[in-house]
Amino acid sequence: MTSKEEIVKGMKEAILGYKKDKCLELAKQGMAEGIKPLELIQEGLTPGIQELGKKFGRGEVALPFLMVGAEAMQGALNHILENMPKGEYKPKATMILGSVKGDIHDLGISIVEAVFQANGIQVYNLGRDVMKEEFLEKAEEEDAEIIGTSALLTGTMFEQKVVIEYIKKQGLRDKYIYLIGGGACPGQEWCDEIGADGWATDVLLGLDTAKKALAEKKGIEL
Repeated sequence: MTSKEEIVKGMKEAILGYKKDKCLELAKQGMAEGIKPLELIQEGLTPGIQELGKKFGRGEVALPFLMVGAEAMQGALNHILENMPKGEYKPKATMILGSVKGDIHDLGISIVEAVFQANGIQVYNLGRDVMKEEFLEKAEEEDAEIIGTSALLTGTMFEQKVVIEYIKKQGLRDKYIYLIGGGACPGQEWCDEIGADGWATDVLLGLDTAKKALAEKKGIEL
């Protein structure tokens, strides 16, 4: 029998080594050997993707490799969530996520989905080219706390404003935390201009921003 320490260390190393099959194999082994699912997530998957994210931020890892590492984590995370006892994984918040209308790229949002879910935020990923109505409809359907929009292309950045204006027109602005991100997101100035609650251009900053907003606006501590 392999120790818990060896398994969680191996999962972290598999993410950093872009080994999807190995990461999934270790997740299955950990579950089979009775290691608590949340320990596999918090001690193996989360540290692995966080370290990879930091390397990406320092320019040590290219985006395609970051994507593969995130896929390794996502595959293992999906297996754990699907096979853990009902009620053990209890997300503290829900987020609706997608790339705005006209943005045909979904690079990065799968990474956000994986990292946020591993940190207690249930994510509904709507994918790319999402209409403003779809964001709000899904948020209402799932009773979400957060709506997050991504814009990778400069020409689609304005759609982030379109979404928040639509939410305001429905009289629901105060109900939701509205976060923006993506490669086209210029930062705090744009965030302030459209009245968003936070912005990020990398996943770890995004997670910190979401945690802060949840604590301040919803009283939810992650």
